[in-house]
Amino acid sequence: MRAVGEAAWAALRRRSARLDAGALATLSPMLILSPHQDDETLGCGGLIATACAQGLAPRVAFVTDGAASHRGSQTWPPERLAAARRREALRALATLGVPSRDVRFLGWPDGAPLAEGAPDYQRTLVELQSWARSRPPRSLWATWPKEPHCDHEAAAELADALAARLPVRPRRLDYLVWGWTRPELVQAAPERRWALDCPGQAPRRRRALACHRTQTSGLIADADQAFRLPASVAALAGRRTEIFLEAR
Repeated sequence: MRAVGEAAWAALRRRSARLDAGALATLSPMLILSPHQDDETLGCGGLIATACAQGLAPRVAFVTDGAASHRGSQTWPPERLAAARRREALRALATLGVPSRDVRFLGWPDGAPLAEGAPDYQRTLVELQSWARSRPPRSLWATWPKEPHCDHEAAAELADALAARLPVRPRRLDYLVWGWTRPELVQAAPERRWALDCPGQAPRRRRALACHRTQTSGLIADADQAFRLPASVAALAGRRTEIFLEAR
């Protein structure tokens, strides 16, 4: 199965600078915001695994609780689903090389992003600032702000707000998940683009994605609205080069 957005990926790959080991070191420490539990593997699993293999110890924060992927399930109510997705995320990140001490769950409601200025939004920023203080990030990563999902847009906005609050402003880079479905991606992408070749990490990334069973299998069968990751999107975990965007 070919991954979604193959033509756009090929075009961006040709026009991207290479992220080598030295460049990754200059971007570390890294702090990655993931809208849901699985976006980290789909969008930047190769980055995470490569950074861990280099001993760079990236950190990952999940923005939402992921509890809205199977609405109406009687056997998997939101509380149970959120707890399961948290466990899945920890297993996936452990597979990629990230220990639980370097993971945070911010607990925003899935599909209902907090409004900037709301008390809980401000508390989230304070929590992230406090966490970043012990290991100030040189780079802050989140989903592309033009992704067609409200939580992915919100993750990008939260990353921008956090970057503006840190004593030393980190570089802001974006990764792609559902953005690969956008036909205007190549034209809309900023001029500064990065390509990380990580073919050797593909088996690890696939194993990490398999940890997200609630999203990749028929585990939950009684939901009115049951989400299951399309095969073409799941195939992102096997892509040999990951693309990242950096607005100037």
